[in-house]
Amino acid sequence: MNRHSLITLLLATGGAALAEPAATNRVVELDSVLVEGTPLSKYRPETVSGGTLTDLPPEKLPTVVDTLTEDFIREHNPTDLHDLLRYVPGIETGGKSLLIRQPGTFSIRGMGGSEPAFDGVVPIGSGAGLFMDPFLMERVEVVKGPVGSLTGGAGAQQNNSGAGGSVNLYLKGAHLRESERQVQANTSVGRRTWRQRGMVDANEVVIEDAFAVRAIGTFDFFSPAYANGGSQKGADPRQSYTLAPSFVWAPSESVTIGLKTMFQKTDQPSYIGIPVWHGRPAAGYGWYESSCRKGDRTTYEAMYLNPYADWQVTDDWLLKLGGAFTFSDWEQQTREPYMNAAEAEDFYRTGEWPSGEKYMTSTFSKSARINRNYNLYARSVYTKEELPGGFRNSLVVQPDFSYRESTSGFGAPVSRYGLTVQDSVGWGWVTLLGGVRVDWFRENAQTVASVNAKTKATTYTHYRHCDETAVSPRGGLTVQPLDWLVFFANLSETRTPTLGYRDADGSRPTDPWTARQYEGGVRVSPWEKLWLSASYYFIDQENTPVAETIGSDTFYRFEGENESQGVELSLTGDLTANWTVMAMYAYNRYRDCTAASEVFRRNPNHTFSLSTSYRFDCCDLLKDVVIGGAYRFRSKSFATFRGTFVDENLYFDQSHVVDVNVSIPLSKVGLSEDWTVTLGIRNLFGEKYFESARHYYECLVGEPRTFEIGLRGKF
Repeated sequence: MNRHSLITLLLATGGAALAEPAATNRVVELDSVLVEGTPLSKYRPETVSGGTLTDLPPEKLPTVVDTLTEDFIREHNPTDLHDLLRYVPGIETGGKSLLIRQPGTFSIRGMGGSEPAFDGVVPIGSGAGLFMDPFLMERVEVVKGPVGSLTGGAGAQQNNSGAGGSVNLYLKGAHLRESERQVQANTSVGRRTWRQRGMVDANEVVIEDAFAVRAIGTFDFFSPAYANGGSQKGADPRQSYTLAPSFVWAPSESVTIGLKTMFQKTDQPSYIGIPVWHGRPAAGYGWYESSCRKGDRTTYEAMYLNPYADWQVTDDWLLKLGGAFTFSDWEQQTREPYMNAAEAEDFYRTGEWPSGEKYMTSTFSKSARINRNYNLYARSVYTKEELPGGFRNSLVVQPDFSYRESTSGFGAPVSRYGLTVQDSVGWGWVTLLGGVRVDWFRENAQTVASVNAKTKATTYTHYRHCDETAVSPRGGLTVQPLDWLVFFANLSETRTPTLGYRDADGSRPTDPWTARQYEGGVRVSPWEKLWLSASYYFIDQENTPVAETIGSDTFYRFEGENESQGVELSLTGDLTANWTVMAMYAYNRYRDCTAASEVFRRNPNHTFSLSTSYRFDCCDLLKDVVIGGAYRFRSKSFATFRGTFVDENLYFDQSHVVDVNVSIPLSKVGLSEDWTVTLGIRNLFGEKYFESARHYYECLVGEPRTFEIGLRGKF
């Protein structure tokens, strides 16, 4: 009986067939594979590590991890992390601006996500996701659901974020496989916009099987559409540069030592968005305008240093040691769109300011900020595949330390000491995963200044240091009766103290918020290298901070309660030897249990993306030519103020965005087979849509239709 017959039998009778399960934690080393012609891009990874801190095939996880591979990133050629993550349904951004409360973070499954992190452990730093070129990434993994039980609650530095999931970045580094060099240049033009990007990636094996160095560099010159209209017309374009050198040294077969670094610099025109009303620009704004002045700029500089060491102590025991230092320094000056409480009700009703002014704005916003993060971790992974009684076991123990300080905002330096213990036990079809994370936080003493709105007098309040502890458990179940059929479920809880707030009494509360997730699903492989996944989840978050304004000051009380539930579907892998696909759908229903409008579409209820790539292998004219495309859909959602419902007239219409691309080897015209010309059209049908928002009067517009040509080579 073949696989398709077995699937039909299972669906028809509800029975179960017996088969030997594949090993859950087996590590397989593959020999080199010689590929003739253009290789097919891989949209589905062989293994992921963000969900368990161990390398496992994604179908064997009790959690959901969506991965954007290096091949996917190369084909779609995104310009920043936000641009890349829009291909994953269920992820929303809060606005591509340093002015938002937590710049560079995302909401996942309707809840706040944790700050993106390198290798799932080291936070990238405030705002870095706005400027980081995805070309630097080996892959990006999105772990769904509360993740405090694995890597620690991030809320002590990030308010009530971390309940929705995490974004894990895996930076490219030096490797010992082979020496290789890649270059890429892309030019794109559209109505009132143009962009020039260049990338270089060189890995050099200096001593065979022992020492290698790698250098990656990128530059990006960009004139966005909004910088060529409105009061910012004629602003200087964006200039962004990144250099990421690294090395790896293997003094023995069991020990690897390395260093990854990254240096960034960006200078770009400021932008905070425009008002929205009935799905369109409000208050007389056009789609591609800006209220900022011509000279308003945002500058960003950052540095990342990551030394690491891997020691294969025995065949079954791997020890990983690492540390990191991240630094960022940014400044911005922005003229914000107008928002006056006295005129708000009229604006809600008409979409126009009663004053009739188009570019009326609030006071200028000018700020600067320095962030420093220090991290250390030691990870022990002990995996045994053949234990008495047919058991399998994988034990992970990770103590770690982080220290963060900032010169503005919630800037009190915070130290965190954490310990993660996780055990995965398998027997036959069944694998059980259990773990717990214990965090101890210390917020250093600080002095907070406040200004009286009437007298303008400044008073200072001194807070002593604050110590808090949080315990976050998790559990997971995977049942695999057949190689192509997997049932999974998970239960997790994240508890995080809320540090850095003030209540109306002037005290600094530290009560933790708590988020719990319940999830179950099934994965089916209808044929080799293709997996279909379906899951249902429910997330309940309690004791979150709620803002209230008294006079000119903002205080917080801890009474918030949110619920988020939904369904996610995905189909990833190869349909044929020449055709790969990644299709994802997410339904999410968010409920604010403490608000007057409990249920509203703070994020789109329905999001869908389809990405595909096909390599021709049929005739001499088209052989090795690759065509690809992507489609993204977002349903209607409402614009908010501080994440809360404002008015039924303030909403974003549904949007449909289509991209297409073609890769043509230059060998087709008798030139080198190592060079490829790429052609693409982004936003093929010129859809006008809002891609993200901070508040309802600060909504960021997606780029118009652009045509792109590129050249990519390797040698």
